[in-house]
Amino acid sequence: MRQADSHTSVPTLPSTPSLVASDHDRRALLAALTFIDKPPRSTPALAAWFDKHLVATGRMPRPTHVTEGFSQPVALDPSASPGADEAELGELVDAARLRVLTSLRAFMPPASDDRFLSAAIAGGRVRCAGDPGVWEPSPRVEDPLSDIVLSLLAADILNFREFHDAYLCVCKTCLRIDFDPSRAGRTGCPEHQPTATVSVMRRSRPPL
Repeated sequence: MRQADSHTSVPTLPSTPSLVASDHDRRALLAALTFIDKPPRSTPALAAWFDKHLVATGRMPRPTHVTEGFSQPVALDPSASPGADEAELGELVDAARLRVLTSLRAFMPPASDDRFLSAAIAGGRVRCAGDPGVWEPSPRVEDPLSDIVLSLLAADILNFREFHDAYLCVCKTCLRIDFDPSRAGRTGCPEHQPTATVSVMRRSRPPL
């Protein structure tokens, strides 16, 4: 069953000087948000997403097949007429999208699980380019679709960690992505209240 879209427009990044400066490339983040916001569930749509956000930017060639988890590879031929693979492709895209959103949700406090960043580095899906402090996506055609999208997010988070720590919002209920914590906190959305964080006080050790 396809997962319903969580919202209808790509979240707008806050207009801060660090984001509008010409030397800050946020195209990787935009590519990932576009995939999340408007999942390309057809062969032409997914091929167009690859062409615009990955092929045209020189990050990778368009794959001939896409994979995700335990699913069978689905051919990515934009010239092919719609067929039986369209349903499988839609399910594959939804599975990839859910894994990406789940990784982002785990990245939020209090868990702050950033293992997907370490996995992207260890797997070579992000790399330092030029300046040792600048990361760029380097996905491969054989990577699962979710890993390709996560490589885009990982590169941006590694380059702009303070921005994401301050602005990234992921609703714990519906997984909606936003960049305005003033609306409903960092773990809520306009439709759902932020998840309450339980504060556990550490008891002092009794004297021996």
